[in-house]
Amino acid sequence: MTDAIELEIITSREVVLRTEIKDLYIPAFLGEAGVLSHHLPYLSLLNAGEISYLKPDGTRLFLFSGEGFLEVRDNRIALIIDTFEHGEDLREEDLQKQMQETEKRIKSSFQGAITPSELQVELLRQRELRLKLAICKKIKGK
Repeated sequence: MTDAIELEIITSREVVLRTEIKDLYIPAFLGEAGVLSHHLPYLSLLNAGEISYLKPDGTRLFLFSGEGFLEVRDNRIALIIDTFEHGEDLREEDLQKQMQETEKRIKSSFQGAITPSELQVELLRQRELRLKLAICKKIKGK
């Protein structure tokens, strides 16, 4: 009985990652969920957010993922998502700059400079940037 689980991340274009892992934490539809080896079959919608997994060598890696689906079956995990970024590829300085621009646009909504639908886009963007910045802090804290 092995502790390894096969993880496969699939986008609409290709399989972008296939590796063995020891555990996985994902932003499931109803909250954070974890998957260990020999997990019961499980299917869930994914919210945008942080995904982390433990490699067999003990290294924890972080990803930012857009919305998608998770399927767990036969000691295999499939994540079907449109967008994701490796945590190591996130640049805190760039994210901080984007956060300042977004906050400026949100504040401009009080003067009517942007429409309600544009405000909604900026609020979603701000949420995404906060999640990415949190990943940067976790990686930095290693």
